[in-house]
Amino acid sequence: SALVSFRTSWARTAKMSMAAAREQDGGRDAKRARGLGEATVAVHADSLADNAEFSTACDVAPPLSLSTTFSAGSPGHVYSRLSAPTRSRCEALVGAVEGSGSTGSAVEAVLYSSGLAACFALLSHLLPERVAISGGYHGTHLVLQQLRRLSGGLKFREVSLPTPSEIASELAAGDVVWLETPLNPSCEVRDIAAYVEAASRASGGAARVVVDGTFAPPPLQRPLTLGADFVLHATTKYLAGHSDALGGAICVANADAAAALRNDRVALGSTPGSMEVWLLMRSIRTLHIRVQRQADTAQRLAAWLHSAIDSTDGHPLSGLVAAVHHPSLPSDPGHEIAKRQMPGGFGGCFALELATERAAKALPGALRLFKEATSLGGVESLIEWRRKYDIAVSALLLRISVGLEDFEDLKHDLNQGILAASG
Repeated sequence: SALVSFRTSWARTAKMSMAAAREQDGGRDAKRARGLGEATVAVHADSLADNAEFSTACDVAPPLSLSTTFSAGSPGHVYSRLSAPTRSRCEALVGAVEGSGSTGSAVEAVLYSSGLAACFALLSHLLPERVAISGGYHGTHLVLQQLRRLSGGLKFREVSLPTPSEIASELAAGDVVWLETPLNPSCEVRDIAAYVEAASRASGGAARVVVDGTFAPPPLQRPLTLGADFVLHATTKYLAGHSDALGGAICVANADAAAALRNDRVALGSTPGSMEVWLLMRSIRTLHIRVQRQADTAQRLAAWLHSAIDSTDGHPLSGLVAAVHHPSLPSDPGHEIAKRQMPGGFGGCFALELATERAAKALPGALRLFKEATSLGGVESLIEWRRKYDIAVSALLLRISVGLEDFEDLKHDLNQGILAASG
């Protein structure tokens, strides 16, 4: 029909316009940011970009474009489901930050309305028959169940994540190795480089390696430099960092893959709102300061709490702490891997297990500075008895997301709260 013909022509014109703009500007933008320090990239990568899609003549702070449609003849943009100035600018910034530790290909970011929207988009783009995954965020497993149902049970079958030495015999070309590292909420660390090397030897060709880096954003960890094919972030967490902007991102050092994901996004309709994208862009400016401070405080709190286990020196919480899980601890099974893999710090979340379920359930309500809430990565400290939302998690375990408060204040709050909850 005439309407179908018009829509097809409109979509083709928009894609050609965007592709031409990216082909012309992408390499030039990457070169302008290359050689700068990681924190400098987070502040200036987008403003240095010579890109007509989002650059402005005199704005110091990036403007917020709320328009959903654009006049014919405007540079690059037609309709905001396809592209929009604020989103294009933020994608350039997120890609530069994810790739600023690399000397290889430029990294591109594709933004989504949530972390699970990004997860759905990536898996539906890859269309694997099998996904090797163990534990982690329960939402990822919900997405896999949904996709398996939509495929009539033919694809997206979950298999337990093998060890790297087992990959060659258990996985095949086209399968996906899904690494969430550190793992939510237990903070286990997966060896990205070892899995990348093993995936290259899968039966019939390479399996693809996806890393969910939500618990360890740049500058803590950069999986693409270790050979991962894709990195996924729930930007709601550390990247946006203020508990006020829902979103997700896929980062990839392959322009064709990024273009395909953007084309898929047009059909999926999972584009993020301009306000959320603008808030994300604002937050990226302080990402390094925030994340490194949170990781440092979390490491100090984890060490102090861990010292209460089998304490013989009069620790005030002696006998009340059953376990502490954080890759900064020398006793943690993933500590040596994390030292290689997470050069920027060990992350701002850790898991705490108390001696009894009653104490674990009571602790969030006994604290003054830690808010009892789900999510993580914000400037405020949060705590959650994780069993409330995920029955696979130990009833003793609490997930703690450390904010930007002073270490001594948080330590005092945990001390009084654990004593009160355990009384």
